[in-house]
Amino acid sequence: MNAEKKGDVQAFVQTAEQTGYYVWVITLVDFANRDVKRSLVSDGTYETRAAAKDAGEAHLKALAEDR
Repeated sequence: MNAEKKGDVQAFVQTAEQTGYYVWVITLVDFANRDVKRSLVSDGTYETRAAAKDAGEAHLKALAEDR
């Protein structure tokens, strides 16, 4: 699991199995307000958990650079 921290808000990259393949899940959590702000799930699937994690971390990095 990878986390990017901004104040009390953190973004986590996780993987989940879906019908024999893997997807990445990015969740933005606001710990100060005890609130899940947003969750994104990949449209595509990946053969391995590691591939899904790498793709999720790359997607999170791209989102952060878009700000």
